[in-house]
Amino acid sequence: MKWLLFVVLFLVLLLLLIMISRLKIYIEANHLRDDDHIKIRFSIWFGLIRYTINVPMVAVDKESPSIVFKKEQKASVSTGANKKKEKFSVKNLLADYHDSKLILSRVVDMIPIVRSFLKKISVTKFEWHSHIGVGDAAHTGVLTGLGWSIKGTIVGLISHHLNLKTHPDYSITPSFQFVVSETSLRCMFHFRIGHAMVAGIRVIKRWRGGIPKFHSSTLSKLSETDSDKKSV
Repeated sequence: MKWLLFVVLFLVLLLLLIMISRLKIYIEANHLRDDDHIKIRFSIWFGLIRYTINVPMVAVDKESPSIVFKKEQKASVSTGANKKKEKFSVKNLLADYHDSKLILSRVVDMIPIVRSFLKKISVTKFEWHSHIGVGDAAHTGVLTGLGWSIKGTIVGLISHHLNLKTHPDYSITPSFQFVVSETSLRCMFHFRIGHAMVAGIRVIKRWRGGIPKFHSSTLSKLSETDSDKKSV
């Protein structure tokens, strides 16, 4: 009986520890002409547990109207990295849009739940610098003004919906004589895992109806699993 109480107490303490732990996410994206690289790192407990996703190459597929990228996944507890080649096309984008509308229609008060969770996300680093030029001074000036407008809008949305704890550092350097296309993004944010768990529980409690038929490959597996359970 004492061992059972010890195990229960240990599991409760472990759950509480996980809930108060902060999940840190670091995003690094670089674009240099035709060379692209994206790195996303997840870490908890001061980096004791880490999971990194590297996308070292992004290119347009010659055989189909889609974007091809190589993805490398590596965890702190694994011995090697998992590398694979994936494609993303307009079809995938439409499927994700369709699934998002389905989820919004099935969950009551989905928008307030998402807004409440976003306010729990703290942004501690935001750096976004670009260097652009099309070889023509007038066109470069128009493009630079458009870029400033886009970046200002994005920063405004981040400061409005998330907890921005740092001064955003972003700039656009025009090149009026040469063709240049470079950008560098560094972003770091974190939130408590317990807040994400509470948001997930609220979504489940307010879900109405069964699991619909999703179009995206990831969510469609969930629909197939649910239909298999019902058939059994």
